[in-house]
Amino acid sequence: MWIVFILLTISATSNSFALSSKLVDGAKKLLAAQKYDSAKVLLNQQIKLVPADNEALYLLVATEQTRILDYESYLVDGKKFLSFADSSRRILERRLPSLYGKDSLNCLFYIGNVYGGLSVIQAKTGNWFDAVKNGLNSVSLLKQVKAAMPNYNEAYLGIGIFEYYLATSLKWLPFVDDSAGKGIDYIKRAMDAGYPFSFAAKNSYCWILIEQNRYAKADSIAMSALVEIPGNSIFLRIRSLIALWSQNYKKAIPLAEKLLTISESRSPINWSDLIMSHYVLVSSYHNLGMRKECLSYADKILTRNIPPEYREIPHIKRNMNHVAEIWEKNRVASR
Repeated sequence: MWIVFILLTISATSNSFALSSKLVDGAKKLLAAQKYDSAKVLLNQQIKLVPADNEALYLLVATEQTRILDYESYLVDGKKFLSFADSSRRILERRLPSLYGKDSLNCLFYIGNVYGGLSVIQAKTGNWFDAVKNGLNSVSLLKQVKAAMPNYNEAYLGIGIFEYYLATSLKWLPFVDDSAGKGIDYIKRAMDAGYPFSFAAKNSYCWILIEQNRYAKADSIAMSALVEIPGNSIFLRIRSLIALWSQNYKKAIPLAEKLLTISESRSPINWSDLIMSHYVLVSSYHNLGMRKECLSYADKILTRNIPPEYREIPHIKRNMNHVAEIWEKNRVASR
């Protein structure tokens, strides 16, 4: 009888572990598909099933951070995220001393990345002092992970991003060395990490390549990401802008139209992508001399009821102003 009881217990535990793994894996797939609310439902189910699951708790933070950066809603959701991320960090830090081996290293990695998430959102909302402080905390912890396990490729992403942008944006400071190249090497290494870090690394590397005017290389990486995650607007946005900036307007138009369709279909609407797609379409049709199409798309976005908090985001404001200028030029020319 005791043997039967033990076997039943093992069977139930195995089923729990199988369900646990499926929930986390399912959440990662939903994150790749940009279905953030659905991913959070599975992660919360996982935490209810296994309250001490550090990966699930970290992924909840990562999912919300990704959603905010995707929608560029940091002025809307930033404060709430910072509170949630900080409370999650404290939970992970309390758990860390009781963990050993890979579990301890993973938890240290999660804490480092939460510090990194705090830094990113603080920078986006103009709190540069805390952003730099938390960025340094993040890099310090991730370097500990890297030192303990050099093949922990996921840890290289946060270090690489911080070192690259510290070297390129704050190079005038006396304590900042020229570590941009090393930062890029670390980001490239993280491209071989597991999901979601590999795609985050590809996204970061694409923007670095764009800064270097290496459009063809960036487009190739974005296209490879879209083979794995078709319809992902983050990489579609990159390809649309590259085509526009490369003056390949006939290529930019179908890419922007696809981005427009996706942004309209999402719930809630991704206003950042919606405005970006119109910016690319209006600019492309204008440069092709196709006045009717240019004015049509310009009219649609300029008369759209866009939430005011999104209109205040600097690059969205620039895009809307650019569309308005093109609209005025074409209106004057058509008289």
